[in-house]
Amino acid sequence: MYRLIFFLAVLGIAFAQTKLQWSFCGQSVLQVSEFDLGSMPITHPGPMPFILSGKSLREIRGAVKSTVSIKRTVTGITLPITCYLVDGNYVGSCTYPDLCLLLKSVLGYDADNCPDNLQENDIDCTCPFKLPARDLNVNVVADLPDATASSITWIASGSFDIKIEASDAAGAVSCLNLKFSVRPKSKSA
Repeated sequence: MYRLIFFLAVLGIAFAQTKLQWSFCGQSVLQVSEFDLGSMPITHPGPMPFILSGKSLREIRGAVKSTVSIKRTVTGITLPITCYLVDGNYVGSCTYPDLCLLLKSVLGYDADNCPDNLQENDIDCTCPFKLPARDLNVNVVADLPDATASSITWIASGSFDIKIEASDAAGAVSCLNLKFSVRPKSKSA
């Protein structure tokens, strides 16, 4: 029995992401030269940097419909995360009518507490999106809550493989594949 537990623990470490991996999976109006979320695994609660450098080739305006597909790997077992309703909100692998509203609910940013660096990039933290065609140099730190205390505890740990397909009224915005790992912050003695 102990050998099995040890084997599964080693397997879990072997499958953990050590760096954010990302790639485009189709058309994109974003040219990205740098995209990073800091060291892996992402730990919570605590700060997480969000760095994005590149260029928006056209204006992104209005609701950005997004289809999100999530697979989670824990101890070598990969399973899809389905779309389900939690506290009145859909979470998981869902089609979201407005990516801006989803990000606003997760990050908690609005016009009153929008980070200066976002505003410098013409991102005013209001929905729907109003992003002009321009160079982007976003570097903000998000304060992540303790996901183990949330109603979606499945996001608290594991390796994630996420595909996001986003479009607005003008057409495709981007298709992006992301791979990263998450774990709770170690408790100090």
